[in-house]
Amino acid sequence: MTRAMACHLQGLKSMMNKVFMTGALSLTVLTVLTGCAGNLNSHKVQASNGSSLEVATIFAPADMNNNRYPDVKLREVSPAHSGAGMGLAVLTAALGGGIGSNSFDKDGYKGSSIDTMPEPTSAWFGPKAESKIHDWLDKNGNGYVYKQPLFVAAAQWSLVYTDMSASNSNYDLTYRVKFYKRPEGGTMLSAYVVSECAPARVTAPLNDWKASNYAKVTQETQKMMDACLLELDNQLPRLLKK
Repeated sequence: MTRAMACHLQGLKSMMNKVFMTGALSLTVLTVLTGCAGNLNSHKVQASNGSSLEVATIFAPADMNNNRYPDVKLREVSPAHSGAGMGLAVLTAALGGGIGSNSFDKDGYKGSSIDTMPEPTSAWFGPKAESKIHDWLDKNGNGYVYKQPLFVAAAQWSLVYTDMSASNSNYDLTYRVKFYKRPEGGTMLSAYVVSECAPARVTAPLNDWKASNYAKVTQETQKMMDACLLELDNQLPRLLKK
């Protein structure tokens, strides 16, 4: 586990534990609690009717992501990673996790990170999600100021081989994002209201994915994120119930 990932996870767990003691969230608090630049992107979404909601675009903490660390860059997993026993998913001992059945799922292999492909949720999905939320608050907020923040949490972005037995396997592109929020009036012990968007995987030969600096990955991921914007819109009445 890299130092940056360790910093992110420690800070994010601290933020989850501390912020909800007050029921308030601010960009200043987020920055102090994480102690890691670039891991969080928090904005207050303010509607014209006075309604507002703090929205934090983050990497999903492992304990909210099936005991898996999120992908901060595109993760590529080849049959070699599985066959050689390389790169089992880094487990969540630091957060009290342990070895589970998903540890031996090929989707959980560490694989290789593509440094030129940073995870796009914060940069691409986040601003569009905030626009959707703004429109929803304009129509439905009625001036209400939300006390609990909404989290948009990047969970998985990977290219994983389709068939280990194939001599030239296709690769499946996967994108997952989570939306969650504690109920209004809740405490740090209140369960989150959670929604996950996981569009259907897209399959293609690896050479097609890698061509022109992974242009097809970018194109197909944006389609998946568009689908998740629609899912977020559908889930807002449940997530933002007063």
